Amino acid sequence: MRDDLLPVLACPVCTEPLARTAPVQAGCRNGHRYDEAKQGHLTLLPARRRALTADTPAMVDARLRFLGRGHYAPVEQALTRAVGEATAPGVVLDVGSGPGTYLAHTLDGAGDDTAAGPAGRLGVALDLSAVAVRRAARIHAHVGAVVGDVTERLPVVDRAAAVVLDVFAPRNQHEYARVLHPEGVLVVVTPRAGHLAELAAATISVDPEKERRLHDSLTPAFTLRSSEDLTWTMALTAEDVHDVVHMGPSHHHVAPDTVFGPESVTAAVTVSTWAPTA
Repeated sequence: MRDDLLPVLACPVCTEPLARTAPVQAGCRNGHRYDEAKQGHLTLLPARRRALTADTPAMVDARLRFLGRGHYAPVEQALTRAVGEATAPGVVLDVGSGPGTYLAHTLDGAGDDTAAGPAGRLGVALDLSAVAVRRAARIHAHVGAVVGDVTERLPVVDRAAAVVLDVFAPRNQHEYARVLHPEGVLVVVTPRAGHLAELAAATISVDPEKERRLHDSLTPAFTLRSSEDLTWTMALTAEDVHDVVHMGPSHHHVAPDTVFGPESVTAAVTVSTWAPTA
């Protein structure tokens, strides 16, 4: 974990900022200590939390393979533009980050400076899956990775984020509002009706009320600033189809040995940006 990212992180017990307390340890001034994993990440889970399902190694591997082939490049480009246009001070916080692929792309697009300024943002990848976070910890030199629970209080100090990214992840509007700088931006990516429609038999269908539920999940703490619908066609090999099915929640409903054929598949998502309500 980068030392300059530790003050952005909050102790899950007392919410005080963290600092380096030993070569592979971080802690707060109240004496709570957290050992850094050999991969470089921290686990900052609340003492009591609900039992949730995290991404498995097979899901993380499938996501890395699929995204690594560039099939979701339009999403990566839209996120990079949003981060590049952000002017508030602070980090890019990717909530429900998985292995940090999207976050790494946005930081590359924002610049390669070593300073934590607009041209060289630092990023925090936060996910419940320790498997995914181990990958995120090594995905980019400007990224720090944390095992945390999106549905609980985020282990991040107030107003630390210039940008919060939520890509196909659960939303926590009150926590997003707390950690986001007043001039910051929340960027949300959600699937639209028709997303992966050709794979409907093997994937979870998109709720037709998705847009309304998105609005309800973010108001009144946030105000919609912009919304862009992206639609493109992906020429997928049989391996690609396997990976896109198994990199998300559908993994839990499809047998791992199911054989797929190549497909021309539609991707349809909305990229929306939200400002904290004054």
